[in-house]
This record gives sequence, C-alpha cells and structure tokens, in this order.
Amino acid sequence: MNPRNHYFTHAAASARYEAWWNCSRLDRPPVTLSVESKRSLRTPRSTHATLRERWLDVEFQVECALAALETNPCLGDNVPSYLPNVGPDLTSTLFGAELVFGETTSWCQHTVPEAADWERFIATPPDFNNPYWKAIDDMITLAAERFAGRYYIAVPDLHGSFDMLAGLRGPENVCLDLLDEPELVRRASQHATRAYVEAYRRSYQRLTSLGQPSTTWCSYLHTGPAYVPSCDFWCLVSREIAEDFIRPTIEQEIAPLERTIFHLDGPQALHHLDLVLRLPRLNAVQWVFGAGHGPAANWLGVYRRCLRAGKAVQVLAEDASDALTVLRELGPDGVWLTVSAPFQNADRACEFLDAVHQLSS
Repeated sequence: MNPRNHYFTHAAASARYEAWWNCSRLDRPPVTLSVESKRSLRTPRSTHATLRERWLDVEFQVECALAALETNPCLGDNVPSYLPNVGPDLTSTLFGAELVFGETTSWCQHTVPEAADWERFIATPPDFNNPYWKAIDDMITLAAERFAGRYYIAVPDLHGSFDMLAGLRGPENVCLDLLDEPELVRRASQHATRAYVEAYRRSYQRLTSLGQPSTTWCSYLHTGPAYVPSCDFWCLVSREIAEDFIRPTIEQEIAPLERTIFHLDGPQALHHLDLVLRLPRLNAVQWVFGAGHGPAANWLGVYRRCLRAGKAVQVLAEDASDALTVLRELGPDGVWLTVSAPFQNADRACEFLDAVHQLSS
C-alpha cells in the first residue's frame, strides 16, 4: 500500500467537492480525517503576559499554524489551510464589541444594554478598522508570505445576523426584544445582515486577490464564493419566529454565494430543519449532533431527510466504523465523510480510504 496514492491534491479534491455540492459523487465521496502525529511540533513557545496578547500576536499565530501544517500528513480531501482566527464573535466587533479571550475560544462583551439602543446600532456603520479585523488582515498578509503557496488561507469564522445581535445584547435579551419590540429587532437584524454580507465580501475578495480558493473552518473547496450560513441563536425561538424573522436574514446572507453548507448545531436546532431544507439556494447541511448524542449512525433519519430534499450532507462520524456504517446505509451520493477520531498512522487511514472507495463502486 502506497500512502502517496491517497495524499491530497487540489484537482482531485476540488472535483470530489464539486460533485458533492451537487448531491452526487465521483470515484468516492469527499473524506476528511486526521492521523496521530509522530513528529513533535515546532510550535513557538508563548511568553505572553495575557491570553489577549497571545491571541492577537500575529507572528505567533501564523508560526503555530505553519508548524501544525508542516507536521500533519494531508490525506484524503483535507484542505491544508490556516484559519485566521480571534473567535466566533468577530462580526460583533464591527459594532464596538470587545472580545474576552479564553484558552481555546473568545466571547464578546455586550454593547446594547437596552432595547432602545438598537436605534443607535442601526445608525452605526460597521467598523472594519477595529483591532480585531486589523489582526485578521495582518494574519492573512503574513500567512501568504510565509506559506509561499504551499498551504491555503481560509475565510475567517463569520457569524450571521441574529448571532451578531445575540453577541451584542445577549441571547435572552434578544428573545425579550422580539416580544416587546419586534419591528425594531427586525430592522436591527437587517442592518446586521448587511454588515455580515460586507464582511464576507471583503474577506473573499482579499483572499481571492492572493489566489486562494474558497474554504474556511469547514474544510470544503470551491473556486467561487462559498460559505457556511448558520444561526446558533434560533435554538431559543419557535418555528414561527424563525420563519418570520430569521429566515429572511439567512436568505440575504446566502444570496451572494455560489455554494453553501448550513451549520445546524445541536438537537435543539432540529425543529428548524424543515426551514433549512426549504432554502432554495442551499446546497448542503452539516448536522452537528453534539457530545453524548452520537454516533452519527443514530441520525440516519436526519441525513435521509436532507438527501431527499436535494441537499448534500457532511457526516461528522465518531470513528472509522461509524463512518462506514453511515456510508453503507446512505450510499455515496451527496455524502461527505468526516472522521473525528484520528487514525493511528497513515496506513490505517489509507485502508479506510480504500474501504470508502470500494463501498462507492
């Protein structure tokens, strides 16, 4: 067995993803996986006084990413890319939110204390010159220099309209505002949607100018604009509110894109699955069932609903056995397999890729 036969190539992975976007497949479905590293990382040592300094140290972040990329064998359809990152509330910082940093994530401080303050928010243009967006831009610039074409740079983590509002005001307060000031919230959501679309446009154009394909934290590939619409906030609201208030924002966020995969996160979000499947411009669904709710084989009904609606699926399998079980049940068309548990070595990963190929014949 020659592991080199299964190394990532841009042409093969792009073709597999393009077939998958269209709910079909080529030789086999796209497969993303990882292998336990036998090499020690050359990660630079942090001497930062605070977590904030570490997160915003552009040189440190890019060097850490480069060390990880150089160590990881890129098998299957794993896109070898770096995600410039300051956490999931980047879009909220467009309206003055300050980030608080933890070890592995960040969150934002609320800047809309009262419902009436939505008027001020609506009158405020997004600020793309804030320190967080400047850090992201500097990370992109330095990564492009250091990578020298060997690795890709991904669109950063951008959250849409209602997640932005929840970051600025707090999710419970947004729920109350939907009851007390629904039209004010609608106007605020439209303003946030326009900011999100501009944030994506700027990010996409910046990376395209550097010759980068479309990818992000969700490791797909496309030659044109593609992204991951989502709404974590809507776990707190009814189907009726989601249809009336949130669906229009999602449709506007999807409109500029050629390819889309919706990030549906957690069992509480499932009561909005029918709404997601009715989105006419949506290509695919990433169903995240969450810790303690697996394996993926428990959710065959959800995957089948998506496929029947003409939407491809990303299956977040717990391990190789789980992934193959789902593949046998669903078939290969419109299925992207992501294996969470790392393989012991490259040979084991290649055996798995061979099995996927055989089941797809």
